[in-house]
Amino acid sequence: VIKNPLTDHLPVGCVKISTSFTGDIVPCVRDLVPSHDPVLFVVGAFAHGSVNVDYTERCISISQYPLSAALTCAKLCTAFEEVWGVQ
Repeated sequence: VIKNPLTDHLPVGCVKISTSFTGDIVPCVRDLVPSHDPVLFVVGAFAHGSVNVDYTERCISISQYPLSAALTCAKLCTAFEEVWGVQ
C-alpha cells in the first residue's frame, strides 16, 4: 500500500492509460507497448461498473466485448512479451 497521491510514485513521463469496455477501441494491443518509455495501465478488478480515476491520460478498450480483469491483464502481458521478444 502506498500513500496518495499515486502519481507521486510514478516515473517522470509515464504514460497513464485506463482500460474500459467503453473506451476508444485499440485494434492491436501491441501498438500500446512502448520500446523504452514507462507506461501504466489501470485495469478494473470488478465485474460491473467502471474505473473512474483522474490521473489517466486516455481510456482504451482492447476488445469489442467486455473482458474480465484477468483476461485484460493476460492480453496486455502477451502484447509486451511479443513486442519485447520474451520467449
